[in-house]
Amino acid sequence: MQRFRVEVITKTPNPQQVIYAAMHQDYTDAFVVDERDSWPSESQCGEVIVKRLLAGERGHYGPLEHPQIVFNCGYFPHSVMQQARTHRVGVSFDVQCLSGDSEVTFVKTSGGLTKIKISELYDLWTNGEKALRERKIRGRKGEAPGIYRRDCKTRLRKMKLRVLNEETGIFEIGNIKEVFDQGLQPVYRLTLEDGRTLDCTENHRLLTERGWQTMGEALELVTNNNREVITYNQNCYLMTNGVIVGKGLYQDKTWLQEQLSAGLTARQIHNQGLELEFAQNFVPIVALAQKPKPTGRKLKAHPMKVVQVRYLGLQKTYDLEVDGKWHNFVANGVVVHNSFRYTGNQFLQVLEGKKDIEDVFYLRPVGHYTDRQGKKYYYSPEQRAADLEWCMEAAKRYAASFQAGMSEEHARGIVPFDYRQHFVVSFNVRSFLHFCDLRNKKDAQLEIQKLCELMWPHFAEWTPAIAQWYEKQRLGKARLAP
Repeated sequence: MQRFRVEVITKTPNPQQVIYAAMHQDYTDAFVVDERDSWPSESQCGEVIVKRLLAGERGHYGPLEHPQIVFNCGYFPHSVMQQARTHRVGVSFDVQCLSGDSEVTFVKTSGGLTKIKISELYDLWTNGEKALRERKIRGRKGEAPGIYRRDCKTRLRKMKLRVLNEETGIFEIGNIKEVFDQGLQPVYRLTLEDGRTLDCTENHRLLTERGWQTMGEALELVTNNNREVITYNQNCYLMTNGVIVGKGLYQDKTWLQEQLSAGLTARQIHNQGLELEFAQNFVPIVALAQKPKPTGRKLKAHPMKVVQVRYLGLQKTYDLEVDGKWHNFVANGVVVHNSFRYTGNQFLQVLEGKKDIEDVFYLRPVGHYTDRQGKKYYYSPEQRAADLEWCMEAAKRYAASFQAGMSEEHARGIVPFDYRQHFVVSFNVRSFLHFCDLRNKKDAQLEIQKLCELMWPHFAEWTPAIAQWYEKQRLGKARLAP
């Protein structure tokens, strides 16, 4: 476990003062920012928070949700991510996300399209849909009278999400697995040559002509200390929502540009288009004698140039996790990646000698262990050596499958589950305490306990009074945090 790393990327300055201000704004008619000069110091605010909010367990813990801390975590096994994202509240991974106004494309049963803002999807996913009637009496589960909302996750999971088959370039149908609130993040607006825009973070992965890249990588984005754009790649093309297969040549700007660059006149381009469409749609006379079968309206992705990038500031952001083989979806007409991405380059680098096998695969150290049922066992040096050999063979099998043309996500299915991965995770104060209640306890997975242990010193330095209270009152007691 010596290879595990946790570093802080960013954190809200003076977090305890932020919580103090939120507490007081809830219980005063004054506008607390006007009284900023009279606020207590950071340490004094921490004492007030413990005395008036935490120690009394009054239950009004919303002020704890405002300050945010972002960690970069390295070399942890994949199972830690699986554990970390279970039963989480207000925890965001990867910090690749879209602004709330981004519209996600769904396909209706009729074949038409419907678009829903990702912020609205999150609201429906989390709070349910508003009922058509008003509850007049208290509900069976103690719900108060009034307008109420009912769970609609099952319906949302069944909706047909537009996804791209990355092997054929044709759009297909997928389904939502999860919708995430990724918190406040720095957001940039990308404007494409057809006028459409996409608001996303620098780390969000987009499908370009060169494959999957983060927005920052694809645009070779250069910014100043205030995140304002200094320069970017002027020849970046993103894959966008479709053109009809075999048709629409005159609407395909890339095809038209190729003809113009070749020096063709408008008449020549017209004739070229007719010839291509005839070849694509030609049906033998014998086939015409048979009853034609509807082929459906297949669409393919096509590239569109980015013509402008500008910084919008901090915005509330969201992301999806997509169920199925293809982990992408269409937002504002652009093909974007969903959360929880993993690549297979590291397996190839092991075989090339560029990485040590234990930098890529995680195995517990030799020693004595106990499972959750109290059963004791010994992980011997011989067994560990055999497991390392098995990891090496899996890397070879991955390389062979990948080189034979298999997609990364398909080939990755044969490698051991606990390959190492790096990830970015953000918490607010309340969600971090909740996370520690769930995972920093004696019967939790050893590796995720280590993650909590490595994050804790950073948190304690950031919010010392709150951390000191938590260590005395809750740490290791498996109580759900405020």
